Amino acid sequence: MSTSTAQTERPAPPRSGLRLLHWFDNRRLRTKVLAVSLIGIVLAGTIGQLAIIQMGKIADEAAAIETEGLKPVDHANAVREAFLQTRIDGLSDQQQTSDGTAHDAYLADIDAVDAALATFEKDLDPEDMQMMADFRANWDAYTELAGGEVLTLARERKFDQLDALRQKEVAPLAAALGQTLTDLEDMINGEAATAVEHARSTYTSARTMVYIALGIGLLLTLALSLFVARRITRPIDQTATALRALAEGELAQHLDLDTKDEVGQMATALNVASEKLAEAMSDIAGNAETLASASQELSSVSGQMSGTAQESATQAGVVSSAAEQVSRNVQTVATGTEEMSASIREIAQNATSAANVAADAVRVADSANSTVAKLGESSSEVGNVIKVINSIAEQTNLLALNATIEAARAGEAGKGFAVVANEVKELAQETARATEDISRRIETIQTDTEAAVAAISQISGIIAQINDAQTTIASAVEEQTATTNEMSRNVSEAALGSTDIADNITGVARSASDTTVAAESTSQAAEELARMAAKMQQLVGQFRY
Repeated sequence: MSTSTAQTERPAPPRSGLRLLHWFDNRRLRTKVLAVSLIGIVLAGTIGQLAIIQMGKIADEAAAIETEGLKPVDHANAVREAFLQTRIDGLSDQQQTSDGTAHDAYLADIDAVDAALATFEKDLDPEDMQMMADFRANWDAYTELAGGEVLTLARERKFDQLDALRQKEVAPLAAALGQTLTDLEDMINGEAATAVEHARSTYTSARTMVYIALGIGLLLTLALSLFVARRITRPIDQTATALRALAEGELAQHLDLDTKDEVGQMATALNVASEKLAEAMSDIAGNAETLASASQELSSVSGQMSGTAQESATQAGVVSSAAEQVSRNVQTVATGTEEMSASIREIAQNATSAANVAADAVRVADSANSTVAKLGESSSEVGNVIKVINSIAEQTNLLALNATIEAARAGEAGKGFAVVANEVKELAQETARATEDISRRIETIQTDTEAAVAAISQISGIIAQINDAQTTIASAVEEQTATTNEMSRNVSEAALGSTDIADNITGVARSASDTTVAAESTSQAAEELARMAAKMQQLVGQFRY
């Protein structure tokens, strides 16, 4: 498992050709979405304006059809109707003999035809005026003939001549006028049809243009929407992939997103969080390994300390037995000293039995000398035992110091063990102080024992001189009494010292037992630390960094 966060190089700054794209990527998501909507609105407005322009053209074409197509046809029909009414009223005028009503109507019809022609001429193009000129020439000839010779023959009742004139001149003129109107109407209808066709073409072109513009607008909007969606969803997908990997424990994730929008800010925050989390996991893993190693060393030290404490307890038991033996020996010495005092008193009371007393004193002195010698030997053995206890105490103190150092290395997790190690250290120091006290008392016992040996030797000398100098018995008895009292006092002190030795050795044994219990507690703490370290390593092992 790697303990360093994977880093990838940042992309180079965008070139001039990609500056606009980079600028767009740095905009906020709301700006990007609104940009698509704004462009769609602009395209819709453009298409609508184009449609309005094209509909205006169609409206102009429709107005042109009305002006140039429908109205000229109406005007042509008005000329035809006025011309037909003129022929009808002309026939009536020709047949009328009394009042001039029909003639007035005929003249009004001619004025109507002239007025309709004037209106009709306004609708004609210059190339159509030639046909209108022919029509007017025929019209003038027709009105002149109908109002002149035809009317005269009708008034004169010359019907044969009138029919002949109609067949020869009036009918051809009327037919020519009708044909000219028909040609003009056909021409006007053709122009109207052309205008309608042009309007249809304009409508088709406008519709096609609007459809094309609408299609282009839709395609541009769709392309822009896809582009913006891709620019938005691509970093979101990358971020989602990194988050899924992070949820699976893969901390070596780095998003190469340098945008300043919401997704870019989220990616930057995710990168920082991943890096810090990876560093934390690495530190925890290292600390867990250190804790596991420290717990192993602590377990080893506690085991060694437990063994040492048990050995100390065993040695303390031996020393305790020896101290009890010393106490019994000292009590024996005290008893012998008392017996010696009684003998000396008996010597003072019964001088006559000095020889017997001297013999008894020699025997008692020999016994005391032997007893005191044994006391010296026991004191020496106790001194050796105390050296062993001192060595054990020093070793226990050294182990406690090592345990304190290991607890300090373990940090927070080793505080409990540090307390136990400190207690062990204090017990070791107390043991050392007790053994030093025992050593001093044993030295006192040895000194007293030497004094007792010297006193007994002096008693032996005095008893040897009793037979030679009976005269000095009194003074020797007095001196021997003082010496015996001193020896009794020293022996009593030796008894008390031996009792203290036994008590102190018992304290050493208890300290060794407490040290064993503390060592077991230390071992349990070490096992708990090892379990915690394994649990931490298991938890950290779920992550890859």
